[in-house]
Amino acid sequence: MMNTPELDYRKPMQWGEIDPYRRGRAHVGMWAWLLQRVSAVFIVVLLILHLCFTYKPYVQFLLLLAVTLHASLGIRIILLDFNFAKITSARRLVPWTLGLGCIAALIAWFAIY
Repeated sequence: MMNTPELDYRKPMQWGEIDPYRRGRAHVGMWAWLLQRVSAVFIVVLLILHLCFTYKPYVQFLLLLAVTLHASLGIRIILLDFNFAKITSARRLVPWTLGLGCIAALIAWFAIY
């Protein structure tokens, strides 16, 4: 007979009821997915600003950071989807890919300016 983990048997939530543990139960992949979608919107906005204000370094820097954030989370997805990284390391991949992406962005920024 298999050992099954005990399940949380609590009453179902009603319409409009707020789960007090919703942040703790949210998977890190959901937050990474949401952050990647938000960064895509920022890329579009910053690209328009970049075309309007071509020689503003702060707009260029923000665009570089948004693209780096989006690319870092995309690399995380590629590593997980093609089994280059174990699914058990998905939680650790978020800070590692974001950290390496920020380092690459800073190196690129200081190499250009």
